[in-house]
Amino acid sequence: MSARPLRVLVVDDERDTVLTLGILFRSEGAEVEMLREGEEVVAKVARFQPDVVLLDIGMPGRDGFDVAKELVTRFGKGGPVLVAVTAHASDEDRRMAREAGFDHHFAKPYDPQQLLELVTSLGPRALQQAG
Repeated sequence: MSARPLRVLVVDDERDTVLTLGILFRSEGAEVEMLREGEEVVAKVARFQPDVVLLDIGMPGRDGFDVAKELVTRFGKGGPVLVAVTAHASDEDRRMAREAGFDHHFAKPYDPQQLLELVTSLGPRALQQAG
């Protein structure tokens, strides 16, 4: 039985960020889905069943804090690992992210290689949670 690729959902209202992260993770063999609105995330997670969600906090409409809270409520411990990838980088923002259910916090601008290393290191843990 071969392991399936890591599934990554990228959510950010900035088109360039979504495309860049999509290319980065696809180049490493991940299955990637991309969204630009917070309103669509919960339904996409239910269908796609990602191992990791890279989620911006500061989006118009439904922000990342609200989305993270709902994902934790709906999917619990079996849900995806939540990584904030955001310009909201103060200590207060980090505290609020933890309280909302984010597992990790990456402040923009970030080093793409460090983000890639974090997410790929989460792969086995995320796959065990999902399996």
